[in-house]
Amino acid sequence: MRKHAGGVTRPGLEGPRRPESVVDARATRWQGLRTLTRARLLVATLALPIGVLFRPEAGEESWWVVGWALLAVGVLSILFWLGVRLKRGLGPQTYLQLTSDLTLVTWLSARTGGRESQFVLFFALVVVTGGLVGRLPGGLFAASLACGAILLLPHIAAMFPVSPADSLRAALPAPGTFVAFLVVMGILSGVLGHRVQNARTELARTAQELARVRVDNDLILRHLTTGVLTVDGSGRVAFVNPAAEQVMGLRSAELCGRRLAEALPARLGALRQVIERTLAERTPRARVELLVESSDGVELPIGISTNPLVHRGDVTGVVAVFQDLTGAKEMERRARRNQTLAEVGALAAGIAHELRNGLKPISGSVEYLQRELKPEGESAVLMELIAVESSRLNRFVTDLLNYSRERDLALEPLDVGEHLEELCDELSRDPGRPAGVQVRCERGPAGACVQGDREQLRQVWLNLTNNAFEAMSDGGALVVRWREAGGRRVLIEFEDSGAGIAPHDLPHVGEPFFTTKQKGTGLGIALAQRIVERHGGTLSFECPPGRGTIARVALSVAGAGLARAA
Repeated sequence: MRKHAGGVTRPGLEGPRRPESVVDARATRWQGLRTLTRARLLVATLALPIGVLFRPEAGEESWWVVGWALLAVGVLSILFWLGVRLKRGLGPQTYLQLTSDLTLVTWLSARTGGRESQFVLFFALVVVTGGLVGRLPGGLFAASLACGAILLLPHIAAMFPVSPADSLRAALPAPGTFVAFLVVMGILSGVLGHRVQNARTELARTAQELARVRVDNDLILRHLTTGVLTVDGSGRVAFVNPAAEQVMGLRSAELCGRRLAEALPARLGALRQVIERTLAERTPRARVELLVESSDGVELPIGISTNPLVHRGDVTGVVAVFQDLTGAKEMERRARRNQTLAEVGALAAGIAHELRNGLKPISGSVEYLQRELKPEGESAVLMELIAVESSRLNRFVTDLLNYSRERDLALEPLDVGEHLEELCDELSRDPGRPAGVQVRCERGPAGACVQGDREQLRQVWLNLTNNAFEAMSDGGALVVRWREAGGRRVLIEFEDSGAGIAPHDLPHVGEPFFTTKQKGTGLGIALAQRIVERHGGTLSFECPPGRGTIARVALSVAGAGLARAA
């Protein structure tokens, strides 16, 4: 953070930062110094004793020189190691190490024969090290000091008279040639060090970018809501993202590395066949709809697209992208139903009006005849039949008109608990309740509140309870409960102990005029569903084995907003 005029510090205005390439280069050079410290100790430990052994005339004095040299190398290595750990002054530390090495080699060469010493070759090693660690400046610096040391070695060696072996003197190059060799070696090693440094920096940058791309791709694939499954060229599962795990009901650890035929069970056979066919025929498939089974045995529609992975003309695998179409199919079903409802509503309004106009005089005439003629026997039975059927037809016309005409919602905050407790009390005292049927209220959390039309929601509750009563003609129990659900929703359930709904009939419940009752109109549930959807909710039915039917209404809590159905 940087301070501006007035002492105000503005966040986000830091000073210029070093580029990542510069930071990587410095880290590499620090690593080079650490390597040099370890290598110096290793080379000195091995090469110095061997160098003495190369001189047959070496005596006890030479071994004392090697001992002191090894001690000096050990002390310097410890000091240099501590300096590198501090990571302060990269340049000074580099040149200090090179200078120390050249000084040590000069002293060692002077004590063991001057220019004819077997340790003179270590000058070349220090020059090469200077180029690799310090690049071109380091190489030239080490070469300059080494050349000066070579030229001054006779004067320095005069203080330590040691006679070199003739064979070694003949093997070493002339001083001028050796100096030129060191200069060339310094330049070449410096250029090589520069290129090595650039190559390391580029490699580090490439590795970092590759790691970032891998992480990004992995995060993207794992956060997709669409399932992704890939297999390699041999048909083994290579990758499965969490969405695919959820759709298939399997874990990635159970699938990866196994052949597709072994990894996917029989319930996912259709999915397996599409992927295998794509791998065998090398042809992509787009938007194929399949029907498989979920892990709990429920039919699951999925949509899948597959594509072969081709590299240089060879198929290296297949990627399959798929998703659960249950929600989409449900939306299609609702769209078709809403379209049917709109068409039926327009037609029903006209038909119901005409039927009601004809029913009024018929029912009125029958009531008049029953009151005036007082028929007996078969005539009385026929008169009563006409009256009952007229009344039933009138109820049907009323339901038809209610279904075709949408009354405006009189919205108000409703306490779900209070509203349903009143309903249960009324049902318990209702004389029309079938004998042997009990009504039980399982209270949920207090304060659950929805925004709704009291009368129309009451019509929904009465419709669902009437259906439950009719399903328990031999007695049973109706349980009314409510609870809060995620997403700011309230679930209201009506569970009966009747025979339940047949599995093949369950998808059709709520369609206009669909009924399994002899005297049913098929409009009661459709009307209830229409009201619930206008409140922004859903009405669904579930038939667990041995538990009758559960009618479940999901409504948004007050303040969560309403979404009216079209």
